Amino acid sequence: MASTIVLISVEEGGNRGIGLETVKALLESNTTSDGNPYHIYLGSRDLQKGRDVAAKLPVAHGNTVSAIQLDITSPQSVDDAVATVEAESGRLDVLINNAGVNYHDMTDEAAKMSTLYEINVIGPSRTTEAFKKLLLTQPADGKKKEKRIIHVTSSMGSIASRLNPEFEFYHHPYTAYRCTKAALGMLTACHAYDLKADGVKVHAFDPGWAATEFGGGDPAVTRKLGAVNPRVPGLACRGIVEGKRDNESEVIVSINGDTYPW
Repeated sequence: MASTIVLISVEEGGNRGIGLETVKALLESNTTSDGNPYHIYLGSRDLQKGRDVAAKLPVAHGNTVSAIQLDITSPQSVDDAVATVEAESGRLDVLINNAGVNYHDMTDEAAKMSTLYEINVIGPSRTTEAFKKLLLTQPADGKKKEKRIIHVTSSMGSIASRLNPEFEFYHHPYTAYRCTKAALGMLTACHAYDLKADGVKVHAFDPGWAATEFGGGDPAVTRKLGAVNPRVPGLACRGIVEGKRDNESEVIVSINGDTYPW
């Protein structure tokens, strides 16, 4: 029985946020497209923190999880992660590029743009390119696996929405963050084009406004302002992994069935 191999880059330490909620949602799933369980690599910059988190996660239906050291800003770290996945699993079926940042305390806009671009765009590009060979590798038993890349983006990266006064975040600035997520949309489109002939499905996923510590936020405060429980985007991302949004292409897919134009 060949497990579906998933790698997800999670927030610092892997002990919070949308990435962790996605891991939890997958670990409790019994609805993989081919009926086989998941093995999830939880990619954490701090390996020990990642291991501590993975050890406490509840699993069901034969699903498993292990931590792997992954710093998407480090070519060596990414290459080492590829070597680990190849040695242990021989292939990768789903890559979820979830790690991303937004800094509110950086006052130099050019420096902020450069820093965010390195993490939000170059990081996913580097990781995807490095894992491409494993993504194109099928199980040795000859039973084909569906292959997917999910870039976790934001509706703030929608260029069309930026100019729409009815858009929920129309009056929010965040220019550097918006620009990096718009670039991630182009990266998604390029990966969709480049890998179409290989049958790899490529998605841009907006997790919505979730009550997490992302960008220095206080979950208790943002929840009162309308932010959703991070379990909501976790389940939504699992739905993409399991093919429930395959009919929506060339758009940013979001929670609650919403979509946004690139």
